[in-house]
Amino acid sequence: MNKRSSVSTKVAALIVIIVIIVAGIGIYYYENYLQSSKISGTIVVAAEAGYNDAAIEKIAQDYMATHPGTTIKVVTLSFDTALSSYVTAFSSGSDVYDVVFFPNVGYLGNIAPYLVNLKPYLSNTKYFPASYNISDIVPSMLAPFEINGSLYALPCSGDAMLFFYRPSYFNNATNQKLFQQQYGYPLPNPANTTLTLQQLVDVAQFFNGQHGSKYGIVMMTGPGDDDMIQSFLTLFGGVRVKYDSVLGPVTAPYGDMFTSTGEILSNTTIFKATLSQFVSLIKASEDPLSATFTMVPGMFAKGDAPMMIYWTPPLLTLSNPTQSKVYNDWAIAPAVPGGVSETGGVGWGIYKGTHDLSLALSFLAFATSPNESIYYMTLDSLLPFRYSGFSYAISHNMLSASTLNLFLKNLQNSVQGPANVPYWPQISAAFRGEVAYVVQGTVTVNQAANAITLAAQKAGAKVYTGTLPPMSASFIGVYAEGGYRVPSFTQLVANGFSLGAFTPNSFTFKITDYQKTFIAGYSSSLSLA
Repeated sequence: MNKRSSVSTKVAALIVIIVIIVAGIGIYYYENYLQSSKISGTIVVAAEAGYNDAAIEKIAQDYMATHPGTTIKVVTLSFDTALSSYVTAFSSGSDVYDVVFFPNVGYLGNIAPYLVNLKPYLSNTKYFPASYNISDIVPSMLAPFEINGSLYALPCSGDAMLFFYRPSYFNNATNQKLFQQQYGYPLPNPANTTLTLQQLVDVAQFFNGQHGSKYGIVMMTGPGDDDMIQSFLTLFGGVRVKYDSVLGPVTAPYGDMFTSTGEILSNTTIFKATLSQFVSLIKASEDPLSATFTMVPGMFAKGDAPMMIYWTPPLLTLSNPTQSKVYNDWAIAPAVPGGVSETGGVGWGIYKGTHDLSLALSFLAFATSPNESIYYMTLDSLLPFRYSGFSYAISHNMLSASTLNLFLKNLQNSVQGPANVPYWPQISAAFRGEVAYVVQGTVTVNQAANAITLAAQKAGAKVYTGTLPPMSASFIGVYAEGGYRVPSFTQLVANGFSLGAFTPNSFTFKITDYQKTFIAGYSSSLSLA
């Protein structure tokens, strides 16, 4: 399903409900739950190290305190190793894990056959009492875990990729003057401008190691499973959505790297153009090819760069002076560069072969209940997935209403990134390997895209073979009448594209047929030689 439409139909209600229920966070109790038949036994819960493990440890303690005779063992797995651990255990019939964490995209294609469909149990008050209140969960946080009518998980966090920035850098008159002189157009301010990808590259290169900044940007570029490709797909979402009329809307389980019918887009001009910009960003980032999910927020909090593309957890920590040097100088933009973000979030599912389904269901309901879900925010700095959680965050000064509204605006304009298909891990691995080669200068963007496409085919993916209409000028930032420069074309040369010299005033190029396809339609002012 199209995540943008699924979210947009609910956001207005969310904003209204938040105001109404700020005082109501304490109304949820588990009397009916505790009065149910006595439950006993032992289960193992797999939590993500450094993500939701602190909260689930506390929740497990609470559960055991209110359910004498039960034992909840929490083990931690890294994001990078969890999927392989699950597949190894489940495929052999081992019940080493009863309740497991997994992200709302990327994993289900491989482990859905091993998971319990939770839908039939949600109306069973033995496990989910009336006070559980499923309608309190933001629908867009629940929908990604549902495929073909089956619900495989309940969320423990809400998430979307955001564009963080430091206003002092963009409001600085000297920076504005120097940027105008160097690039020929005003320094774009994320507060009121949806940056094009070319503008993002320009700004990152402008600040990289100069004008008071150590680096141009911080983002996930490291070797972790989906770290790098999540950053890329956040930037790819905007141009992909512009081609909905040709490729179909971004649809589960495929995400924005595919057509709506599951054809991968890695051999298209829009993919290669975005990849070229992405490589330029990596070169202007901190710890290129090494910055991981756990490292990036700390880099921005130290003040290392004026921009960060990342998930939502820093919203709950950046304003804390004990955790952030930029506590009074950060904001999130109304939109990520390109205009369309990527949905995220993590949930809990149950292994079909669990030796104690009743206990697993009971604990799952408890761990995602209104009361206990607060711990994901207070102990792990995760964003809420329940309406009541947003209210709690506001009433306890964890989030300002203005920041919350900006988050909701990004969430409203988000689509699925990584795909929930069995061959996604192979695609992600090929992507990060080939991008590293491009950054290191051993292959071109074109060669990398071809290698990613071949790896996807070998893994079982279909490949898009159609012809796309020309990209719009706004994608890269070419604006002939306004005097925008066209550095993207010179960057293409560095990445293996055969482009001749040009003059910024005439926009005349000597190019191959491939670049004619790539550039055609940018502007009537462009002369294709």
